[in-house]
Amino acid sequence: MTIRVFGCSLLPASARKPRAIAEVCRRVLANERARGRGELNVVFLDRRRMRVLNRRFLGHDRDTDVIAFAYAEDPGPASGEKPFGDIFVSAFQARRQAREQGHPVLTEVLFLAAHGTLHLLGHDDSTSRRRAAMFRKQQVALPRGSR
Repeated sequence: MTIRVFGCSLLPASARKPRAIAEVCRRVLANERARGRGELNVVFLDRRRMRVLNRRFLGHDRDTDVIAFAYAEDPGPASGEKPFGDIFVSAFQARRQAREQGHPVLTEVLFLAAHGTLHLLGHDDSTSRRRAAMFRKQQVALPRGSR
């Protein structure tokens, strides 16, 4: 699986850790026994761009922390790689939620990257029970010092 991270410059210097972000996505994939090759992109956006994405694709005119889009199942015969998806993370919300939770922005960024990866794997957080299950899986994927 190819994992790329974009837009880290929107984060505080202490949270600009693309390798750690990619690693937490890999941990989620391993923990969920997700196999195959493909491409996963984690993209950090500013508040305005994230709201535009949320409004355009989900019909919600409000801030959100993470939006995940799975790629189409069939990338075509020329590809050779199995598709996966894109995770968009609001740098604004990551900072806000880190402050509210009382932990470093990097911890929140890792948590959100794990959350987006779980969404790409089909997990849903539409109920409190499902949300709690996702949060437990996210915690397991975080590096020991970030939990």
